[in-house]
Amino acid sequence: MKISEFNNLAIELENWLRMRFHPVAVKMLKKDDEIPTETIVPTRDWKHKYALCQAIARAQRNEETITMLINDHWCFEPVVGLGLVEYPQNFKDGNHRYPDSVRNLKAAAEWGKNMPRLPFGEYKGITLAPTNKCKFVPDIIVMHVNGLMATMLMIIKNWIDGKDIQCQISGHAACVYAIVPSILNKRCHLALPCQGDRRVALAQDDEIIFTIPSDLLPDFIQGIKYLQKKEWGLPIKMEMKEEYTLKPKYKKEGENLGLDLNISPPREQKYSKY
Repeated sequence: MKISEFNNLAIELENWLRMRFHPVAVKMLKKDDEIPTETIVPTRDWKHKYALCQAIARAQRNEETITMLINDHWCFEPVVGLGLVEYPQNFKDGNHRYPDSVRNLKAAAEWGKNMPRLPFGEYKGITLAPTNKCKFVPDIIVMHVNGLMATMLMIIKNWIDGKDIQCQISGHAACVYAIVPSILNKRCHLALPCQGDRRVALAQDDEIIFTIPSDLLPDFIQGIKYLQKKEWGLPIKMEMKEEYTLKPKYKKEGENLGLDLNISPPREQKYSKY
């Protein structure tokens, strides 16, 4: 896929979903020559470090391209999750979580053991950019979406292959859970904004995170166009009435199950004297 083609498809997805902020293109970097020429490196250009969730927020709101190497991270969880350091024993033992947010060391160690991680040494950094203007084809697309957007994305995902998303959900380390599983498995993924994402990176109360491998983007756009024609798209038409109009397939399948799905005759409306 050409970069311009990716940009155009991403704009189409963003506009169809009526998103508040841009989706974010995410590329894992293996070599120095993969670092984009026109990028911000926080410690080099801003003279300070950033949390990965903050860099994502700046990419989606300010249309900035940001590259983070190991020394650019203020929060250490993505340093572990992205495999920029060897899996630390202290993290493995649960000392990171206990006693602050886990009731005992055993539970803390269980969380530390299960947090998704990329292999140590495979990558040296990560680049983030808004999908509408990125100068590279990313590995994945990360989007903060509301419930309706997530539902529509899942409908398209089901249209593509009929498969639901099976994912690991946590209340911690949103950046890790949004990025790492999708990089490892090359599948769509869901994650919850963590307290850090909400506190220092402006994630909203009604948002969740949806991740799409970039090579699936053409299929998503094809799904959008198909579903719009079949009245499965946006906006959703509201039918606030009993015995609402069923889609032909739904009516047929219901009748196959023995349901009487004929519209009932109108009934006389009785009103209270009050």
